[in-house]
Amino acid sequence: MEEFSDLENLWKHSETQVPTNKTDFLKIKNNRNKMKNTYIKGAIMLFITGTIILVTMTYLDAPLKTTAVISAMIALSAICFLQAVLMLFTAGKISAIDEIQTPATHLKQWQNFRIFQLKQRRWNMPVYFLLLAVSLGVYFLEILKNVDLWKMILAFVVTYAWMLFAYFYLGRKSLKKEDARINCIIAELKSLENQFH
Repeated sequence: MEEFSDLENLWKHSETQVPTNKTDFLKIKNNRNKMKNTYIKGAIMLFITGTIILVTMTYLDAPLKTTAVISAMIALSAICFLQAVLMLFTAGKISAIDEIQTPATHLKQWQNFRIFQLKQRRWNMPVYFLLLAVSLGVYFLEILKNVDLWKMILAFVVTYAWMLFAYFYLGRKSLKKEDARINCIIAELKSLENQFH
């Protein structure tokens, strides 16, 4: 009987806690899949957009097929294709994160992805929107050179207003959602890792 009391005492004062299984693995998996799918869908849309631009270019009337217009349209489609490749590369990095690793390794993989993502953000979106703005500017200047000035100005205002809205509102909203998903994954994994210490 004394041995049982000793064992019970030892167990109560043990520093090693049994994990309480509070980690929401489903939430981690869902957030991971949502992020990956967002990148893949974005890449598909950009491939389609780039292809439509190239197809449209081939059907332009001969007078519109100037060097400036063709160059701008090729540049626009190339920008779409490059951005799509980058998005697929990012989706591949998410796929490479191995969920069956130990919590510490799994957590480290997500932290490394977070560092990659923050570095990518610093240059990717500004460069992407800048190249789009320049290519569209060349395209509109050439294609609208014979219309009234106010119509040209209207086309520029509407186009660049939409781009600014997409960059400063939609883009930031999307980044906030992505940040929330990654922060949730990292928090869940940290919680799991802490249960083993």
